[in-house]
Amino acid sequence: MAIESENDNLFSDHLIIIKGRFKALSMNLYGLFIIIFNQDRHIDTYNVAVSTFSNIYENEPHLPWDKYEQIILELKWKGNFNANLTTSIMDNFKEIAAEDTKTNQLYDYANNYDYDSIDTFLFDTINRVIHDKNLVLETSIQEVTAEEFAQTKEKRYTQPEEKSSTAESELEEGAVILNIQPILAPVKGKPIYELKVGDKIMTKIIPNTDRANYFIDLLGLRVENHIKPIATEVIDIKSDGKNEPIEILTRIGPGIYGKCIEDERQVKLRLYDPIIDGPLTQKSIPKSPPKPSAVSTTYEDAGFSKLTYVIISLFVLLLIIFVLLIYISF
Repeated sequence: MAIESENDNLFSDHLIIIKGRFKALSMNLYGLFIIIFNQDRHIDTYNVAVSTFSNIYENEPHLPWDKYEQIILELKWKGNFNANLTTSIMDNFKEIAAEDTKTNQLYDYANNYDYDSIDTFLFDTINRVIHDKNLVLETSIQEVTAEEFAQTKEKRYTQPEEKSSTAESELEEGAVILNIQPILAPVKGKPIYELKVGDKIMTKIIPNTDRANYFIDLLGLRVENHIKPIATEVIDIKSDGKNEPIEILTRIGPGIYGKCIEDERQVKLRLYDPIIDGPLTQKSIPKSPPKPSAVSTTYEDAGFSKLTYVIISLFVLLLIIFVLLIYISF
């Protein structure tokens, strides 16, 4: 009993962190994840990013936990991830965190450095979403004291160059970030250096990806070969120095964000004017394209109106009567 008690308290003042990466070559998918247990053996935080960019797989799990977590957050910040798959795996991790049996099972594997069991456990969890029998998974375990963990977290959020970037970690799970271009107004616009969080500026979604084009069409912003501007709310502004570019993060709609980088600090941005630009859109924005509906085979969908159908029927009826009259006459 004494041995069991000693083993249970082995990591009582430590936090256990599982870091990992995976790839599904047949589907061209790559992912990173991190799971952090607190001192009470519960899952404190977790994060995932799934992408089609193979270079993210170059980040090895043996990296320090804070750098590994930051890499995942930056992937989401830049929009270089698959929102649907990322959200689905996050939901599976959330399910584990909500069930004591599964949480304790995974914690015990990590506590005993049982990599085989960890890999099997997480392989099943992730592959329920990816569906690739040849999925490759690699994990690493790191333990840190509660004091070291707290100091690292504090250092991350108090460094000047990192302080303004915390908005990325506050975005909801599965958030989509699109590239946008601010609309300039050289005469009556607001100087970019005076821009504040909460300002509403006119921007244009850049149609450089299928996902961007999907939201452009969904919001009705495409008119012939032109993209109409849309009002977005500024939620974060950051720059690494007075002579460095300014990065602006805006909210387009629920779970949908826009990001732009402006090198010129003397430009003036056009603010949203409800009189000129009309009311803000209240349209609900789904994060993924809807599935195509079944093909209809009705005459109306084929281009035939009811009147046309009636005329054709009458013509056929007259033709039959005409043939019968000829037959009777003989």
